[in-house]
Amino acid sequence: MNISIIGLGLIGGSLGLALRESSIDVVVTGWDRDPAAITAALERGAIDHPAFKLREAVRDADLVVVATPVMVVQAIFKQIAADLKPGAIVSDVSSTKAQIADWARESLPPHVSFIGGHPMAGSERHGVVNARVDLFNSAVYCLTPDDRTAPEALATLEALVAGIGARPLCLSASEHDAYVAAVSHLPFVLSAALAQITTQDPRWPEMSALAATGYRDLTRLASGDPVMHRDICLTNAAAIQPWLRDMAGLLNSLADRLDDAHELHALFDSAKQGRDAWLHERQRTTEQERKPDALRVPDPALSI
Repeated sequence: MNISIIGLGLIGGSLGLALRESSIDVVVTGWDRDPAAITAALERGAIDHPAFKLREAVRDADLVVVATPVMVVQAIFKQIAADLKPGAIVSDVSSTKAQIADWARESLPPHVSFIGGHPMAGSERHGVVNARVDLFNSAVYCLTPDDRTAPEALATLEALVAGIGARPLCLSASEHDAYVAAVSHLPFVLSAALAQITTQDPRWPEMSALAATGYRDLTRLASGDPVMHRDICLTNAAAIQPWLRDMAGLLNSLADRLDDAHELHALFDSAKQGRDAWLHERQRTTEQERKPDALRVPDPALSI
C-alpha cells in the first residue's frame, strides 16, 4: 500500500515511523514545505521516499494523510485535488474535525474517500526530531466518517490504525469537536492561562523559586506549539467557549467561597472521586480493548 504523509512534524513523523515498524506492507512517501524536515524524516527512517513536490507525493498514493497545521489543511486539499487517483483515501490528523470535513467536501473530488482522523496522542514538543515510533501505542485514534464514506475505505483505515498500535474510535465530526473541546482544548487554554498570569506577574522572579512539580505538571501544555493551539481555538471556538464560560463561573464562585469549609470540601471531594473513577475506568478499558476491533460511539445520524 502506498501511503503519503503531507507534513513531517511530530505526528506525521511518528506516523511514518509507526507504519514502517508495523507488519503492514506499506511504502511511505513524505512531503513537507521545509526541505530540512524531509531530510530529517528520511534520516530517521520515518519515510521510504522523499517528495519535494506535492504532486509527486500524492499521485500514486492509496492513502494520503495530511499532517500539517490546521489552517494549512484547506490549501493542501485544493493543491492535491487534481492529482489524487480514483479510489484513494484522504485523511488528516487535525484536532478539530467539522471544519476539516467542510473543507474536504468543498475541495476534494468525488472519486476519493475522505475520513477525518485525530490520534489522541502528542507532546508539548514538536517537529520530526521529536517523533516517536511508540507515540500511538494504546492511544485512541478518532475516525470521523460520514454517510458518504465507503465501508471498504473505513475498514482499510481502521486496520491501519490498529496496525500502528492505536485503538480506532468512530464518531461523528460534531461529537468529536464537542468532546475534545472539554478534554483536550480546555486543558490547554487553562494551562496557558496559568502560565501567563504567573510568569507575567512582577513577582515571578522571586515566586518562580517555589514553583515545583504541581506547577510544572499544570503548565506543561503551555509549552506546546502556539500556532497549532491558536488554529485549534479558531476552528473549534463554538465548542470551546461554553466550557470556558462554565470554568470562569466556577472559579468566580470558588473565589467567593474560600471561607466556606463545607463548600470547599464538597468541591474537592467530588473532583477527586470523578478523576479517580475516570483513571480506574481508563485502565480497565485499556486492558480490555487491546484488540483491532474499532470502538464505536452510537450516532443515529451516522449511517455507514
